[in-house]
Amino acid sequence: MFRLAWRQLQYDKIKALLTALAIGSVIAVILVLEGFEQGQYYQLKQIVLKRNADLIATQSGVTNFIAVRSSIPQLSRMDIEDVPGVKEAHPITAVPIIYNKDNIRTPVYVLVYDTKGGPSRIILGKGIKDARDIVIDHSLAKKYNIKLGDNFSVTDFTFKVSGFTDEAAFMMPFAFINYDGMLDLFIESQIAPDLSTFPLLSYMLVELDAQADRDKIAKDIEAKVSTVDVVTPEQLSNNDVSMGKVFYKPIMGLLVTIGYVIGLLVVGLIMYADIRSRIKNFAVLKALGFPFKKLFFAVLSQSLILLLIAIPIGIFIALSLSVYIETNSPVYLIRLFEPIVFIHTLLACLVFSFLGSLIPLHIIRGSDPVMAFQGA
Repeated sequence: MFRLAWRQLQYDKIKALLTALAIGSVIAVILVLEGFEQGQYYQLKQIVLKRNADLIATQSGVTNFIAVRSSIPQLSRMDIEDVPGVKEAHPITAVPIIYNKDNIRTPVYVLVYDTKGGPSRIILGKGIKDARDIVIDHSLAKKYNIKLGDNFSVTDFTFKVSGFTDEAAFMMPFAFINYDGMLDLFIESQIAPDLSTFPLLSYMLVELDAQADRDKIAKDIEAKVSTVDVVTPEQLSNNDVSMGKVFYKPIMGLLVTIGYVIGLLVVGLIMYADIRSRIKNFAVLKALGFPFKKLFFAVLSQSLILLLIAIPIGIFIALSLSVYIETNSPVYLIRLFEPIVFIHTLLACLVFSFLGSLIPLHIIRGSDPVMAFQGA
């Protein structure tokens, strides 16, 4: 029956290829949707982990790094550094802004750093040398056609773009400045009247001595500085991913489910039309004594062969789409080759291939062997 299914596909190669292309397109859509979701979770996780801290001190009660306001007392730095086992505490401040150019507005998350926590990788240009320098995500540069050395205005304060990085999360590009730049921005720009709404210190990136007990020092810091909570970067990044799932999972889950349903319908309709057009062939096989189980296996084999042809086509289409999306909108990361994406998609393809094979079975079951002799 497997050989019969294979020969049937070879009989009309163009039809088989177009069928595989249709199924592959559905697979590509599912891969891109799942890859987009996983890409957002990866960005949320990496934005914390790339700050390269042993521990992170946040405002008491704050459990996230992204999309929350954390403000801790400035003097807490000295208190944290007084704890035995702490090598240094590096301040970092998160300032959300709206970048506006040519009446196009984009939310940007500005990270202000001192000695640690700056851009993890400069892909073009250099780091920050003075208060007027800013490093921006390359998605901003592409969106606004910004070049190295160009001005980057926040309200009426102007920075100079010194480098590009590739850090974004929560569909927002990130930018980096130092504390001298933040103070100049606060004092010299229109933000000054609203200064009280912005934190001067959001987090502390705690660097520990070698061989230090991380859990013990975290408890010691919380005992000494009651205004902060101390978590590991892994805990904080996992909290951000959990927050991201609250936003992404409902809509992405719905879209992926729709993709699965479309895949089932595509396979089912294709198999239905194919079996319908070959009803006399199945009548002949019935007349020759082939049992229903073998005929079902032939249909299932044909569906699986089409799936095996469609999978590489779908991967190629998905890869092309992801490259196109990331090239034109770099803020969106698509992780096609995440194991969970492939496992989910392949299992779903197997399921809807099997279910799609069931749709035309009533035609085979109802075919009359007498039809094999009609028109003879």
